[in-house]
Amino acid sequence: MPDRKGLARIGIRAAGGLVGVAVAVVAIGGATLLPLPDFAIGAPSQTVTPVPADQQRVCPGPLLQLAADAGAATRPSSVGAPTTTTGSTGAEVRTHTLKADTDSESADEAPLLATVSTPPGASAAPLIAGAQLQNAAAQDLAGLAAASCAEPSADTWLAAGSTALGQTSLVLLANPSAVDATVDLAIFSESGPVSAPGATGIVVPAGAQKVVPLAGLAPSAAAPVVHVTTSGGEVVASLQQSYEQGIQPRGAEMAGATGAPGRQQIIPGVTIASMNAVKGAQSAEGVGVDFPVVRILVPGDKDAQVTVGAVGETGTAAGNSYATTVKAGTVAEVPLNDLKDGSYTVTVNSSVPVVASARTSVIGSKTRDFAWFSSAQPLLKQALTSVPGGYTPTLHVANPGEADRTVTVQSVAAGSKAFTLTVPAEGGAGANLKPGTYVVTGADGLTASISYAADGRTSSFALAPPGPLAAPITVYPN
Repeated sequence: MPDRKGLARIGIRAAGGLVGVAVAVVAIGGATLLPLPDFAIGAPSQTVTPVPADQQRVCPGPLLQLAADAGAATRPSSVGAPTTTTGSTGAEVRTHTLKADTDSESADEAPLLATVSTPPGASAAPLIAGAQLQNAAAQDLAGLAAASCAEPSADTWLAAGSTALGQTSLVLLANPSAVDATVDLAIFSESGPVSAPGATGIVVPAGAQKVVPLAGLAPSAAAPVVHVTTSGGEVVASLQQSYEQGIQPRGAEMAGATGAPGRQQIIPGVTIASMNAVKGAQSAEGVGVDFPVVRILVPGDKDAQVTVGAVGETGTAAGNSYATTVKAGTVAEVPLNDLKDGSYTVTVNSSVPVVASARTSVIGSKTRDFAWFSSAQPLLKQALTSVPGGYTPTLHVANPGEADRTVTVQSVAAGSKAFTLTVPAEGGAGANLKPGTYVVTGADGLTASISYAADGRTSSFALAPPGPLAAPITVYPN
């Protein structure tokens, strides 16, 4: 049994151990409470503001036809020449032609490039606009074709055209940049995605145009939609469609880009004329006469539950609504055959993102024609549009909001007077214009288009907001 001295030594050692543990705990706790020295070093960086680029718009150029020369069946040649109008809120607009997709050096077949300089340090680009109008009356190609001069893009949707019997569709690719562009075309039809050898890796030379006949990629497609994507330089893509029934030309159109896939698409200013004549011709001829339709593509992998609503503009009879299901990966056309003559705002609401546009036909006393109406992007507070003269140009403005809106329309011509246009909630309104360039103020969130109409002639193009300037970027060197 331990003696008293041994027990005392054991107790002293235990007490010393407890004191040591306590000191360690206090030391660790104090270290967590005391502020530690900050040794962080910031990464070196530099903010770089890109030099503002010139604002560019490309007009697609004249209507083209193939096989005009028996020795070159795929060589395009022009059919007349369009009238082009350009304007800007900044410096004077400079124009020159790109190189045409032909073996000749003729500028008559080439797109037109319009350019205006952006001042150094500008926070916003000057507004620039351009448009062209052509009334072709050749033996095998006739019709009215209006087109907006568009900003180059790396991603474009074209919801127009046909390669059915009697139809000719050309994809026009204009590259205004200083580097070659490599273009891929993804084509969809009523039967689904089209496997088309030769649709990818299409080289469009710098400062030139490339014309791609759609029939060579998607033959017998009644309702194609083309997705144009690029690498390298950006391009302006448009689609020319012409129709010939037997030996009689039945119309021509130049269709521009439609809106990117979305669950809502708004198509302003869809104009219907001579509906009774169209119905009568449809009953008598059976083919070759088209009722108004909305073309819809579902680019994703889920079916779309779609509702199409047509609301008459001020002064037009009430519209109608239509519902349908469109299968994933396919294109469908919804008839608008219950509408009366007038102008409509057509809205497509879908359960999944879709691409949409509308087509109408007109029968005159001597001629026939058709027009494509693209879904339009929401505008900014100010928009600029150029209007070539002839054939009763009309500005259409659509308002998807729940409150009436008022926009101001002012010509850039000296001494001109502005006027206002009241656009009802969830509706649209229109106003006839004279030739020239106009600033539309108070248009943020609205959509707009310009239409043309005459006896047996019709065409249209949508207004588009300008792309944003490049924002300052922060560079971190390695």
